[in-house]
Amino acid sequence: MFSILKFWKKKSNKLVLIDAGHGGMIDGVYQTKGKRSPVWEDGRQYFEGVGNRILRAKVAAGLEKLGIEYKYVTYTEKDISLRNRVAAINKICNLRGFKNVLLLSIHSDAFSKESAHGWSVYTSVGDTGTSDIFATNLYLEMIKQFPNMKSRIDMSDGDVDKEAQFYILRKSYCPAALVENFFMTNRKECQEILMTEDGQDKIAQGLINGIVKTLKI
Repeated sequence: MFSILKFWKKKSNKLVLIDAGHGGMIDGVYQTKGKRSPVWEDGRQYFEGVGNRILRAKVAAGLEKLGIEYKYVTYTEKDISLRNRVAAINKICNLRGFKNVLLLSIHSDAFSKESAHGWSVYTSVGDTGTSDIFATNLYLEMIKQFPNMKSRIDMSDGDVDKEAQFYILRKSYCPAALVENFFMTNRKECQEILMTEDGQDKIAQGLINGIVKTLKI
């Protein structure tokens, strides 16, 4: 399923933390209010937290294949609070050293108008060093996977990432990026990318390649 940039041969003390935003499904009940697509004409609906977990597993499988160490931020279908997610992240940062940890938070976007579309990556506000490099690497790899799809970028500070005061980015000690993998409220992006194996695989491949590039800086 996954192509490999270069096989990960050297031993590394780097650890990738993968965060699947929001909750999953427990006994058929979605655990997060909102965070879902419309019900499409064929009766299907995309639940963001469920889709985020699918992508997380695909990214993890690719990292496993490369021999890159990873951990999930949460291992439950419950919607764990941002405060508790960050506490878990920073506990690991304190044990491993924050420079040895790289955080990827996986999401998909939504808007009130179906016309909103595209992929984007966020870091916290300001010059964030490795986080900015990580975000740029993710962007460069994602446009290879989706050359004909829109990337929502902000070049006002000289790089492609958008900046926001997202709690998980602002409070985590380690370099971090949050990706919005297209719009679940856009019919085309939801049905043809987020809800298809091929689309999910392409997203995961772009994220994996961006991680690998960043770990080699």
